[in-house]
This record gives sequence, C-alpha cells and structure tokens, in this order.
Amino acid sequence: MKDMILILNYSDEFAIEAMNRLRGEQVYTEIINGSTTAAQIREIDPKGIVLCGEAASSTGVLDALVLELGVPVLALGHAAHMALSAMGGACAGVAMEGRKAMVGYGNSPLFTGLTEAERYFKETLTLMLPADVRDIASAAGCTIAFEHPEKRIYGVQFELERNDPQGTQILKNFALNICGCKPWWTLESMLDTAQQRLHDAAAEGGRAVVAVSGGVDSTVAALMTQRAFGDRMTAVYLETGLMREGEGQLIRSQIEALGIPLISVDRSGLVLDVLAHKQSMGEKQRVVTDCLREEMLRQTASMPDVKTLVLGTNYSDMLMSGAQGGGWKDAEFAIVEPLAMLQKKEVRSVGKRLGLSDEICDRKPFPALGLGARMLGEVTSERLEALRRADSIFSEEIRQAGLDRKLYKYFPVLTGNDPTTHSAMMILRAVTLSGTMLVPARLPYDLVERTVERIRKDAPSVTRIFYDETPTPVGQETFT
Repeated sequence: MKDMILILNYSDEFAIEAMNRLRGEQVYTEIINGSTTAAQIREIDPKGIVLCGEAASSTGVLDALVLELGVPVLALGHAAHMALSAMGGACAGVAMEGRKAMVGYGNSPLFTGLTEAERYFKETLTLMLPADVRDIASAAGCTIAFEHPEKRIYGVQFELERNDPQGTQILKNFALNICGCKPWWTLESMLDTAQQRLHDAAAEGGRAVVAVSGGVDSTVAALMTQRAFGDRMTAVYLETGLMREGEGQLIRSQIEALGIPLISVDRSGLVLDVLAHKQSMGEKQRVVTDCLREEMLRQTASMPDVKTLVLGTNYSDMLMSGAQGGGWKDAEFAIVEPLAMLQKKEVRSVGKRLGLSDEICDRKPFPALGLGARMLGEVTSERLEALRRADSIFSEEIRQAGLDRKLYKYFPVLTGNDPTTHSAMMILRAVTLSGTMLVPARLPYDLVERTVERIRKDAPSVTRIFYDETPTPVGQETFT
C-alpha cells in the first residue's frame, strides 16, 4: 500500500484546494478523475481516498465498488451524497441553503480536536441514513456529516472554505489518524524523487535533450538534467515569434549563464504562417503545440545517441492533459518528466533550493501559446506587435510601482474591434491568488492612467482600453 491519499475529482477548484491542504501537512496526495473505477484505484493502492464534489447539487459518477476496497473514504460536498447513495441511503431535498449555522460535532475520529463552530452552507440536503451509518455532525437540526464505522467511510456535506482551519483539521485527522499516512512529503523528498528519475534515465546511457521555454519549470528540469547527465545533455529553445518583448534573448542568456549547452532555433516565420486565418483558441493552441513537437523531434533526430527527452511538465500541466508524456507516446526515446508530481509553487521552491535566481523562480506563468493566448481572433504580425508593446508597457509600470511580486500575474488582452470605430480594443488584467480564486487587483488609478496613455501612443491601432474586474476560479480563466 502506497503512503498517499488519492483524491477523486468532481470539482477542480475543490480538489486542488484539498490537495494543497494535505500537502501542506506533508501528506503526499494525487488527484485523479472522479470516474476512475475501483479496479484502477486498486492498482494505485492508496492508503485513503477523498471524494471532492461541489457543495451544491451536481452530477457525478462514482463506482460504488470504491467503497468496498477496504480503504478509508472521505466524501466532501456533493460527493457525500453520492457516497451515501452508494451505501443504500438517500437524499430528500434541500434542508438548508445559502446561510450560516452552528455545527455541533459528535464523537468521531474525523473530528478530533474540533469544537462547535459556525460555517456557511451553500446547500445542505436532508439525508436518510442506512441502519449501519450514523450521524456524526449536525447544524440547525440537519445531519451535516455521517460515518460507517466498520468500513471507515465518512461523508461531510460542506466544502473547504478559504481561511478554514477546521477543514484542514478534518483532512489531517482523516489522512494521519484514520488512514495512517506518514508526513513524509517534504521539499527534500520532492527533490530527491525528481532527481532520482533523471539519474535512472542517465544510467541507461545516451544523451538527453531538454525542451526549455524560459519558465521556471523547464529551467529547473534543465538544471536537474545537467546534474544527472553531465555533458551528455543539451537544451533546445524554440522561438515561436509569440514571446514577449526581449524575452527570447533573455531566455538564451539565462540558460547559457547556468552553463547549460543550448541550441536556439527560430521558427517564428513558420508558426505565423501556419497560424494564418486561425480564429479559435483551440485551433491556435494545436498549431503551436504541433509545431513545437515536430521541431523538437527534428532537433533530437539530428543529434547522435539521444535516448531521453526531458520535459518540464508540472502537476497542473499533467492534470490538464490527463496523462504524463501527453503527445509524445510515439517518440523513439524515453520521455522523462521529473516535475510531473510537483505543483508550480513546489517547483519554485525546488528551483531556489538548487540555487536558481529569484528572477527565474518567481517568473510569472506564461502559456505555451505565448501572446497568442492573450489575443482574440487571428494572430498577425501587426496584432502581435501591438500586444507585445502593450505588454512591455504594462509590465514596466507594474514593476516601477513595486507591485510585480505582490501580483500573481498581469497582462493585456487584445480583443476584437470597436464596432463604432473598427479599431482594436484591449483589456488589462492583473490578479492576486486567494486560495483557488484569481482576484482582480486594485491598481493605483495613476498607474492605469499612465499605462493607457502610453499604450495609445505606442500602439495607435488600439483606441479603447478597459480594466478587467472579474474574479475567476483558477483553471477557469479565459486567458492565461
């Protein structure tokens, strides 16, 4: 049995928050799709399972045999209703909705250390419990949580809140006390595990090629590869023409400053040609992904004795693609993704432990599609130049105001044309990260005013500029 908690995901935001809480307690945690079968989970062999669903009613599929694996299960939010149904219970309509109530906790190992407290309930259903399932928490006369003591199955109707020490305590009680997990997931163990994967690949012989983009993930992966392979490695940077102002040269100089041999290939003309007339974000994403993949295969084929391709895939990338090594399964060499089980913040910590500069480790997230991901409609050289200039101006104003470290990310978005003047419109976006929400930053008015004036002067094709005040859950952002 692996010393880990497996999260079945019925809500990206909720599942990621639960994983963050558990990893914060040094409990190793992975997220998988909620439709994963009991047979597949048996192969993974975790010490415990957490089902994460929205608090309000929603649809989801749970293999009832998951509850028969002999592994403790904690079902949170709507997933508690799914688990109850699988055990022969039922729900009988909304009992409490959109209000706060005091929660009284009963005698259960899930609630060790908790006392009565007020919580907000988005939606609570009336539960009808089977004979072998008991009520362990209530609020306003409603059953809030239940357990099957023999099978160690627990259901809690509420989800995790932002500043929620009781929610963290429930997860901690489940993982450490009920499942018997050990708090071994530390920065040192992360680094050792990731580095060992590369040493194992190096022991197979041959050369390694690392795809670098300038982000912290690929830079950390390149440095770790160099430590494992020595002079039997090369980094490859592909210029797509979609990068920010001066970024290509900055990336090349930073990689070379680390003593990592680098091949830089300019394919900006090809990428722009293939992007012509592509309108949707999906089309543009596929074009760039395919171009990058084909060029990496071409570069590796031109080098002698390449047996390993190293990618800086992090955990969020892996969750979005659904599998490690996505898109490279037919490659004629081993694909190694040493950071695939690390979240972005964990990769940053590893990078600092390896001695990388704060400039590299704290670099803001930037999509593989580059500026194309921040542009509605077709990507043209003229539109790129306007967006690139606006990005440079906005970034400069943010840095000069000393706000760059306080913001999670900030960027302009080039939208469609103003229907009255037929000239380009632009949206400025700056957000902080609060839990799993991207919250618009309250930028100083004079900063926004200067930014607008400078963009209109340097990019005259843009005549209307707006500031985006829309909060968005992480993972549901329209632009990245």
